[in-house]
Order: sequence, then structure tokens, then C-alpha cells
Amino acid sequence: MIFDTWLKISYMVQLIGACFIFMPPVRKRNYFGWKAGIAAPILIIFSYYLNSMYTEQTFGLIFFLYWGYYIAVCIGFVWLCLDCTLLESTYCAICACAMQHVAFDSYLIVNMLIGDITVTSVIIYAGVYVFFYFLFARKLPQGGRLSVSKTSMFPMVTIILLVWVLSVLDVSGMAGFEAARNQKIIYRIIDGLCCFYVLWVQVNQKVNMSLQRELDGINYAWRQQINQYQITQDTINSINLKCHDLKHQIRALRHMTDEAQKEAFFDEIVNDIMIYDTAVKTGNKALDTVLMEKGLICKNRNIQWSCMADGSKLDFMKLEDIYAMFGNALDNAIAAVLELSDPKKRVIGVKIVNQKKLIMIQIQNYYEKELRFEGGLPVTTKGSRRHHGYGMKSIRYTAEKYNGIITVQAQENIFMLQILLPVPE
Repeated sequence: MIFDTWLKISYMVQLIGACFIFMPPVRKRNYFGWKAGIAAPILIIFSYYLNSMYTEQTFGLIFFLYWGYYIAVCIGFVWLCLDCTLLESTYCAICACAMQHVAFDSYLIVNMLIGDITVTSVIIYAGVYVFFYFLFARKLPQGGRLSVSKTSMFPMVTIILLVWVLSVLDVSGMAGFEAARNQKIIYRIIDGLCCFYVLWVQVNQKVNMSLQRELDGINYAWRQQINQYQITQDTINSINLKCHDLKHQIRALRHMTDEAQKEAFFDEIVNDIMIYDTAVKTGNKALDTVLMEKGLICKNRNIQWSCMADGSKLDFMKLEDIYAMFGNALDNAIAAVLELSDPKKRVIGVKIVNQKKLIMIQIQNYYEKELRFEGGLPVTTKGSRRHHGYGMKSIRYTAEKYNGIITVQAQENIFMLQILLPVPE
């Protein structure tokens, strides 16, 4: 009686268990526990009555509807429990079915070799499920979401369904699908490997997609800095031209008789000249440009600016790389100090020194918000991570491009970015 009951519900129990294996890393819907706890027993009970009625499997429409029901149920169960779209639910359910199929193939192979032993079947299913969780299930989601595209999902679903149909025909015992034991073992090995490699490809595809998105973000940040460099260079050229004309303005000032007009004109000239308070001569044109630009921003926003920079040895770097690296670093520092509640702590320190064949770059600033790190770099605190958060990665990418390294320290509300670049021979 118990064995007969288990045979009628075992497939549904295995599928639900497989779905649960793929659920932990994905965001759940509200009342996940209640939904899963109620839906799972209902599906198992319904499976018992379904198999009690459908006992004779014959090839035809009913045959495919019967087995298709299980896949549809898995998709619905996943959609009910997880915060995902129908497409993502289908993807997750198909992955779960593929894992269950590998476990089933493994069980049949062992069964044909040593016989049907209950304890062995439990160990096989548990072992395969745990193994697949660590190898596949926990790696597929990113940030609690299943990123799925229709184009990449179509071949996966097609292969899994084809393998699944052939497997069902094999175990159904229908005429025309009989085979010797050794042939069945070989088929089951190939069958299981197909499902295994489909999931393997999915994980590697996700890794490649993640790397591509990161590279796109880095390139976006880099392009933004290059555009800003061109704008800043044009602005500084305009300022240089304006200051060149100051001698003519001063000559005009001598001939003014209206004291109020004279005073206003004098203040305007002084304000124009004050721009050069932020000018820095480091020995590198791109570095001078970015430091002057960020220095002006700091001055306009009442941020104290300390700069000791020797850029004479940075000629081995491309101008756009220098601007992008320092621009990103200083933009992050400015954004951090502007959030400080104490205006006295709005201080940024920049230090660039040459130590034999090594250039050391240090940028320090205060911060208040709690920082979270991923891969040794702070994660953006901005609301959207679509194009934010790649500044630090762009800095690291640029440093590594020149065989350099970056380190980040955040202690006692002081943030320090350090970049070490070897000077080529």
C-alpha cells in the first residue's frame, strides 16, 4: 500500500524538490512559506489521484497531455513562489526538470547494475540535488533575479524537452522502444549528460553575460570621462583666451571715470583671475586639465582641496586614460564629501609621487555612509546601478592595463584610494 502510494506521488515529489533547489538564490514573493507549504501538498495529492486514474499509458494526445501537465505544474509552482516573470518561471522550472532527469538517469543506471535498493535511490537523488545546487542553482541568478532572453532559452528548452520525451517513451515500455540492458545504460548516460551540459552552458552563458555587462559599464564610464575631457579642454582654452585679453580690459579700466562701474568691472576681472588659483602644473597636460577642472568644482562647492602632484612620469599613459582614471576617482571623492553633514570635513587630498620606478597615487576623503564591498571595491550607494558603480571598476581596469594595482581602505570614516603604477623602461 505504502509502496503503491509512493509510486503515484514520487515523480511530483521529485519535481517539487528540484524546484526548491533552484529557489533559494531567487527573490521570493510575499508569503512564500505559506504559498509553498500549501501548494506543494495539494500538487502531491492531485498527483496521487491523477496516477490512480491514468494507469495505462498509450502513445497519443492523452500521453503528451499527461506528461506536459507535470511541466506546466512546475512552471506554475515556481511562478507562485518566486518574484519573477512567466518566462523566468519557465526557465527555472525547466532547469529543475533537467536536474531531476539527471538524478533519474543516475538512479536507473545504478538500478540496472546492482538492482533496486531504496536506500541507494535516496542517496542518489539527494547527492545529485546537492551537487547541482552548488554547481548550477546558486550561480544562475544575479542579484536575486533570473536574467533570461528568449533567444538563449529556446535551444535549451528544445533540447531538454526532446530528451525528456525520448526518456518517457523509453520507460513507458511501449512497443518499438524496447532495448537490451546495456543499450539502456548507454542511452541513460547520454541522456543525463545532455541535461548536464545544457545546465553547464547556462551557467557559463550567465558568467559571460555578467562580464559583458560589466565591460559595457566600464566602457560607458570611460566614454563619459573622455567626453568631459574634451569639454573641459575647450573650456580651459576659452579661459586662457579670456585671461589673455585681460591686459586690454585693464587698459580700459584706467580710462573709466564712474567709480561704481569701475569697481564692478574690477571685481569681474579679479574673479576671472581667481580661476588660476586652482591651476596645477604637474608636468602632464591631461593631469593638469582634470585637476584644474575638479579643483574648480571643489572651490565652487566649498570643498577644501589639497594637491601635491608630480605627473612628469605619467607620459607613458594615454591622455584619455589619465583623465578617465583621475576623473572617476575625484568624482567619487567629491560625491562622498558633499554628503557629509560636517562642512569642516569636506576635504579632499591628492598626492602623486614618483618613487624610483613606481608612481604612487593617493586620493583621500572623509565619508559617512556605510560602505559595502564586492571584489575588493566599494559598491555604489546611488539608487540605480545601470550606469553607476562602474567608476571604480574603470579605475582598476585602467590601472591593470598599465600593469598597476589599486587598493582601497576605509577606516575611521577616512576613505583612501591608492594606485601603484610601474614606470616602463
